[in-house]
Amino acid sequence: MAEDAERRLAELNAVAELMTLAIAREKASADYYERAFHKATTEAAKKAFSLLMEQEREHGSIMRSELAVIRREIERTRTKPRK
Repeated sequence: MAEDAERRLAELNAVAELMTLAIAREKASADYYERAFHKATTEAAKKAFSLLMEQEREHGSIMRSELAVIRREIERTRTKPRK
């Protein structure tokens, strides 16, 4: 693999690792807000926690989609013919 491709692959792998960590944090946040929702005693608090929970889930979904793109690029970079 050419030096440029190796560097690109290392960068993509680093981004994929960071995205994986970020996805886990989004899930942890969504889980936290879900627990808070179930413990909330007012409708206003339930509404706020529900909104926050859904936002975190949406962030995670977006990040998973972006991670899929990065993983496809990693695969393309690995299989790209050498020059």
